[in-house]
Amino acid sequence: MITTHPLTEKKWSATRKFFTLFLIFYLFLYMFPFPFDQIPGVNILTGWYEDVMDIVTLWVGKNILHIEKLQQITNTGSGDTTFNYVRLFAYVLIALLTSIIVLFSTRKRINYDRQYYWLIVYARYYVGLYLIIYGIFKLVEGQFSFHDYGRLEENFGDATPMGLLWTFMGHSKIYGGFTGLMEAGAGFLLLFHNTKTLGALLSVAVMSNVVLMNFCFDVPVKLFSSHLLLISIIILIPNLKKLYNFFILNKTETLDHCKLVFENKWKVRARTIGKTLLILGFTADIVLMGVDYMRTNGSLAPEVPLKGSYHTTAFYTSENDSLKKVEDKNILWNRLHLSGSYGSIRTEADSTSYYAIKIDTLKKTVEFKSYKDTSQVSVMHYEEKAPKAFLLKGKFGKQDIQAEFTKKSLDDYRLVNTGFHWIQEYPNNQ
Repeated sequence: MITTHPLTEKKWSATRKFFTLFLIFYLFLYMFPFPFDQIPGVNILTGWYEDVMDIVTLWVGKNILHIEKLQQITNTGSGDTTFNYVRLFAYVLIALLTSIIVLFSTRKRINYDRQYYWLIVYARYYVGLYLIIYGIFKLVEGQFSFHDYGRLEENFGDATPMGLLWTFMGHSKIYGGFTGLMEAGAGFLLLFHNTKTLGALLSVAVMSNVVLMNFCFDVPVKLFSSHLLLISIIILIPNLKKLYNFFILNKTETLDHCKLVFENKWKVRARTIGKTLLILGFTADIVLMGVDYMRTNGSLAPEVPLKGSYHTTAFYTSENDSLKKVEDKNILWNRLHLSGSYGSIRTEADSTSYYAIKIDTLKKTVEFKSYKDTSQVSVMHYEEKAPKAFLLKGKFGKQDIQAEFTKKSLDDYRLVNTGFHWIQEYPNNQ
C-alpha cells in the first residue's frame, strides 16, 4: 500500500481543477516520451507516439490553421520551425479538450493533489535530466568548442549572432565549464526530494540566462529553453508564497513536504535501487558520449593532417606547361581553410565556398567535394615545402591551377594569443 503525506483530498474549485487538468495534460504531451525514448530498445516502442503526434500536427496545421504547405523539416538543428509551433498549438487544443471531458465525466473521483504531485515528479526528472545532459556536454566540449580556423578567419561583421555567441562561449573553457557545472548541479538537485526546491531555484536562475541568450542571439532553441524555464517555475509554485516570506519578508517558513511513503521495505529498496541505476546509468552514458566526442572532434582527438588556415602568396593558372598569374578576383583565392573533413575557399571577391574534404597523406592529395553540387569533385596534389609554406596544384573545376600559401597557426591569432593579465595599465579592448 502507498500512502502520501500530506497528499490529502482538498476541496478544489472547478476553475482550479480545470487549470490543473490542463497543466497536467499539456505538460505530459510536451514531455512524453522522454526519458523513455533515450533507452535503447524502449525507444522503438515509444516511436508510435511521435508518429501519431506528427499526423495530428499536420492535420491541425492544414485544417485549423490553414497552412497548406506545412511539412516536418528534420535534421536542421532548429527547434523553432513552423512545425514545432503548430505542434504546441495542437498540444494546447488536445489538453483543453481532454480537460473538459475529464472534468465533467469524473466529478469527484480524482484526487487532484495526487495527480499534481505526479506531474511535479515527472517535471523534476524531465528538467533535471536535460540540465544534466547540457551541463555535462559543456564540461566535455560537446556543446561549445574552442575556435577552429574557419571561425578565426571569418570577418567579424560576417558572423551571425548565434555564431558570435558560440564563439564567446567556446573561447573560455573555465567559463564554459562553470556554466556546465551550474546546469548539471541544478539538474542533480532536482532529482532528489529534499533538494528539489533549491534545484528549481538554481534552474530558474540558469535557464533565465539561457532563454535570454537564445532570444537575444537568435538561437533556434527558444521554445525548448522557454519550456524548461516555465517548468522550473511550475515546480516552485507550491512554495512561492513561503519563499517570498522567507527571502523578502524575513519570516521563518517551512517548505511543503509532500512525498510518497512506502509501507513495505522492499518497495523502498526497489525505489532506491531503480532511482540510483537511472541516475548513474544516465549520467555515465552522457559522460561516455562526451568523452567519445572529445576523442573524435575535441581536444583529445588526434591531430588532423594539414589542418589550418592558408593565406595565398601566389596563384597561377597552368596552360601548356606555362604559368599565368591570375588577376580576376572572382577566381583568385585569398584564403584556404582545412579542418579535416571540411574546408572552405575564399576568393579575393570575398566569396566563400564550402567543401567536404578528404586528405590522402600517402598520395599527397586533397579532394574537394562541393556541398552545393556533390558531383563537383576536384583532386589536387599538395606539397609542404617548409614548416609554414604550402603548395597546391592540379585541376580544380575546369582549370589547372597552382597556388602557394603560408600557414597560420592558432598562436598567430590575437584572439588566441592574448592571455590573462592580473595587472593591466590599459584595457586590451581593441
